[in-house]
Amino acid sequence: MGLSFLTPMLLGGAALVAVPLVLHLIMRQKPVRREFPALRFLRQKAAANRRRLRLSHLLLLLLRMAALALLALALARPVLRGAGWLADGEGPVAAAFIFDTAPRMLLREGNRTRLEQAAAMARVLFQKLPPESKVAVLDTSGGAAAFSPTIAAAAARIDRLAATTPAASLSQSLAAALRLLDGSGIPRREIYLFTDCSRGAWDNAQPLDIAASHPDTSLLVVDVGATAARNYAIDAVELSSDRIPAGAALGLTVATSRVGSDAGRAVAVEMIGADGRPTRRSVKPGAWKEGAGGQLDFEITGLEPGIRQGRVVIDGTDDLEADNSWCFTVEVGAAARVLVAAPSPASRTGLFLSQAIAPVALAKAGKAAFEVTVTDVSDLASLAWDDFRGIVLVDPPPLPPATWDLLSQWVATGRGLVVWLGPKAGDATRFNSDASQRVLGGGIVRVWRAAGGENYLAPAALDQPMLAAFRRVGDAVPWQDFPVTRHWEFALDPNAAAGAGVAAGDATAHVVAAYRNGLPAVIEHKLGQGMVVTVTTPVSQAADDSDAWNTLATGFEPWPFVMLANETLLRSIDTADDLNVVAGRPASLRVARHDTPAAFVKPPSGDEFSVAVDQARGAITVTATQVPGNYLVRAGGATGGVATGFSANLDPLATDFTRLRADGLAAVWGQNQRLARTEAELVRDVNLERVGAELFGWIILLAAAVMASDWIVANRFYAPREEVAAGASAAAEFAAAAGEAATDAVKSGAVGTRAAARGGRPAGEPPPLPDEVEQEAGA
Repeated sequence: MGLSFLTPMLLGGAALVAVPLVLHLIMRQKPVRREFPALRFLRQKAAANRRRLRLSHLLLLLLRMAALALLALALARPVLRGAGWLADGEGPVAAAFIFDTAPRMLLREGNRTRLEQAAAMARVLFQKLPPESKVAVLDTSGGAAAFSPTIAAAAARIDRLAATTPAASLSQSLAAALRLLDGSGIPRREIYLFTDCSRGAWDNAQPLDIAASHPDTSLLVVDVGATAARNYAIDAVELSSDRIPAGAALGLTVATSRVGSDAGRAVAVEMIGADGRPTRRSVKPGAWKEGAGGQLDFEITGLEPGIRQGRVVIDGTDDLEADNSWCFTVEVGAAARVLVAAPSPASRTGLFLSQAIAPVALAKAGKAAFEVTVTDVSDLASLAWDDFRGIVLVDPPPLPPATWDLLSQWVATGRGLVVWLGPKAGDATRFNSDASQRVLGGGIVRVWRAAGGENYLAPAALDQPMLAAFRRVGDAVPWQDFPVTRHWEFALDPNAAAGAGVAAGDATAHVVAAYRNGLPAVIEHKLGQGMVVTVTTPVSQAADDSDAWNTLATGFEPWPFVMLANETLLRSIDTADDLNVVAGRPASLRVARHDTPAAFVKPPSGDEFSVAVDQARGAITVTATQVPGNYLVRAGGATGGVATGFSANLDPLATDFTRLRADGLAAVWGQNQRLARTEAELVRDVNLERVGAELFGWIILLAAAVMASDWIVANRFYAPREEVAAGASAAAEFAAAAGEAATDAVKSGAVGTRAAARGGRPAGEPPPLPDEVEQEAGA
């Protein structure tokens, strides 16, 4: 806060405060010598009066000096400003207007979206901009930060704002605005940040310390958030798999939430036909509870082979339409071919794994997700792998480095490898090699042993894609019923990227799930375009084997193992195509065409564009995925061409308009951040910051109060005494008082003897005057 004066010359009037002081010194009453009897009584009375009058005069003097000082201050017209001692309130400013344009800003309240509300309040600010100001308009769509050529052009830019998938956060946009204003050359810099103060915009955001880093820049946060929204939302849709065999059912788990009172509304699954029209395949009523999440499960059958797209929709409308639908893409076709390599006899050691991923009943019915071929691990290197999408190594022994190099090259092209380590590995010295560690992302250390049922799989969280299927049952997975008595201790190798055909930056390994003892159980390793998944305990040992390392596959109702076996394999082979992505992130698709330079992508908006084909990989990467919906891709002609596609859906934060609590906002902005919610507050804050608030009226009121106090105090001190008759002098009053005192003393006998010795005086005779007293004393 700063203070300035519109007419500072008039502050010289404050010198008039010396006038009462001078008058007080000049007009001080000089004592008048009067002679009274009973001087000791008079002196006592005079001392008391002198102290009272001295205090009264000092109080009156201070009040009169304060009145003159306040009048001079008021005439100088002081102005209280928000930033510094800036006297020119109409000088040009460098202003940056930052808008949150995430889809949640389409939330309606009062028949107006949050983005429309932000634009309306921005227009109020544009009317307050001084001439010759520089104005920049920034938003979260990721555009370049630059000043508009004119203020009118900046206003027109606000009218064209549209909600879209965020490419930058508000914190990043604010940093870009600060850099732009620093180079403006204008000392007065202002930032206006339009936001809904939601969790989607500011949760986990870095604290903003504008006052410390840029003290010359003022920040005003304009809150346009809704306070009474009503909304139905689809938070997420989980597919049983992105790829299902022909004849198999597609499972969908729909997570929902409600803001507002309890209500009922149906949710439907629609499949898009060849003509582009949706066909409703399943509808379920939903019970929507305020502030609580819900879940609906669907199963869609009869899907024809090929790329199939659909969507999950909520019937009806609400305040935010952006979260009322969720699009998806699945590939329906022949089961993916998988090679299972196990120790001899492979038919027995690989039985549990092969039955978990392709049960006999489903395989005979043509509904299994995988077509499994079982082979002896010793014959692995002699087989052709090109027709397989994935390879599973069950309890592999130490392999030659050449075999590991072949696996590395094969996985890097976009395939998947799953390794279940077991006792056949022998020891770390024989199993580990540079080639094996490049493939697995690390190496084995030693066998870890536990007594009884003390150890078992214990995933800390289910947010990994490989464990997403377990979220349907949550804490109901009975991992403790399948103890793991032995497993390999696995050490991640940070240098595992270096190898045949794999750049150092292309390989990453991390732990997906751990055991109860905290050691790694499932490790995921990205290798080129493919994926390697390692499980550190085997599933190749029979139930009656006294040396069995675990009961994952042999325990009672081992459905957790069946899910884990399928999810590890699906995760490893599902990396080739991105059939379902988050809007704004790139999607990679195989088009299997090496003879065409480009593929054509049709987004939900309908404006087709081309994408170059990577001739070496026969794949494309689509980066323009900001619009949520279903995308179609074609390469080549109608005959012999390739038709595929993918779906893009909004990140949940993009539609999360839940308002942060005051302490959450304070953690980002600080306790004293300026915040405006209405146009009146906006104008008031801008006037206070740029023009300032005049204090003339308040100071005049204070001066009037001081003058009134002076009048009251003066009349109180100098009011005439009613008991004294008009014209009576102070001397007569004191003489009378002294005479009464003397008479009382004579009557009491205190002075009787002295009066008799001096001849006495007749009764009723007044006491002697001072001269007589002095003569008597001399005699």
